[in-house]
Amino acid sequence: MKKYIFNIFLATLALGFTACEDALVEQPHDQLVPSNVLETEVGLESVLISAYGEMQVHIFPLVRQHYMEEGTTDIFWEQGGGQERHATTLQNFTFDSEHTWITDVYDQLWDAITDANQFFDNVDKVEFKNSDKTVRIAEARFIRAYQYYLLSKWYGEVPLIISSTPELYPANTPIAEINEFIERELIDAAADLPNEQADQYRINKGGALALLTKHYLNTKQWQKCADAAQDVMGLGLYKLEEDYKQIFSVDNESNAEFILVYPQIRDGVAQGNTWMALSLPPGYPETGPNFAAQFKYYDAFVNSFDLNDVRREMILTEYEKDGETVQLLGNDDSRSLKYYDVARIGSFQDNDVPIIRYADILLSRAEAINELQGPVTEAIDLINEVRERAEVTPLSADDFNKETLRDHILAERGWEFYSESKRRSDLIRHGKFVERAKERGKNAQNYHMLYPFPQTEINANKNLEQNEGY
Repeated sequence: MKKYIFNIFLATLALGFTACEDALVEQPHDQLVPSNVLETEVGLESVLISAYGEMQVHIFPLVRQHYMEEGTTDIFWEQGGGQERHATTLQNFTFDSEHTWITDVYDQLWDAITDANQFFDNVDKVEFKNSDKTVRIAEARFIRAYQYYLLSKWYGEVPLIISSTPELYPANTPIAEINEFIERELIDAAADLPNEQADQYRINKGGALALLTKHYLNTKQWQKCADAAQDVMGLGLYKLEEDYKQIFSVDNESNAEFILVYPQIRDGVAQGNTWMALSLPPGYPETGPNFAAQFKYYDAFVNSFDLNDVRREMILTEYEKDGETVQLLGNDDSRSLKYYDVARIGSFQDNDVPIIRYADILLSRAEAINELQGPVTEAIDLINEVRERAEVTPLSADDFNKETLRDHILAERGWEFYSESKRRSDLIRHGKFVERAKERGKNAQNYHMLYPFPQTEINANKNLEQNEGY
């Protein structure tokens, strides 16, 4: 099996939803019908797969989530096409509660939670014969916790809803309570998940522990972050790939560095990665569609790399067209080519998009150790593992104090994880998000560290309080 788990539920539903009108006909408990869909293993499996499908974002949801994490930062911007007006308001910090992308992302996150809640509300009364019920429950815990992880870091104190029949007007939940819920659910999920699953893209123990590590990192629970990262490392399942350029290759997407990914399919039916169509500049000598909307990287970011850094080689800074050199660097116009698929179908690529890589676990533990102990040998060694692969000079503990190593870790994360939807969270955690936006001439304010609740939600829920500033 490759990456079709998220489409299984469509075939499952095709088993039939035709109810028997004759009262004397026995209810077909081994098939899906409207009256018993949530009372069978097959029915609950389809609901769980639907939750996976909502969690697994494709094309525009994926682009929008990426933009919410990177498009408001110091490394990336977008220009052109019908998306430009939406992108510009985010880049310029003039967005409001009616922004289409902010609303779309919010809605999709809740769709996955709704599916997970349906699963939990019915799972106790169903016997599982074809799979391990405990594992399936752990998967649903992870999916729901992951959606709350994203909701809370983007929107703050969202309502915490853990039932498919919630109160009509749920109020905001204190962030401390949401954080405790995420922590508890991920710990419980990790305890019951196996190290490996038969289906490659189902959540496993490493995935739950990796997300727990990131949750602790972004909430600055340093000792817990260091310990959770060590738990991931201790599994012995993951390692750094030797060649940075090959991490994102279609031919290498099952590599041991990927812990959590968004699977992508070049099926030509809105299931694939569209990075090339968004990133290749007009006239670039490569066949295939090229969108009017263009993903670009700031000169200041590209120039911040060591010239010997192999990670920089995945950024296109110039190319040949009609015998002449087209210069991108110098015009805030460089392009990331992390996701490149020569066999794409139309605009759809097969490159899986990483959510968490093993390099993130190493740098997360290094950051946590520095916050706890300063630039001790272990923290430096963890960073140097990542830098060694990038072929740049190793760090020495003698050259840093806690504050300067903190600044270096932020820079290192930018070089390592550009195009992977992490920069906004990193800047906020380091207290640099608003400061660097102002340095770029943006009218950023502290309240912009959260996005507004969609106005449609405020209108529909009298108990939901809008985030400050909106």
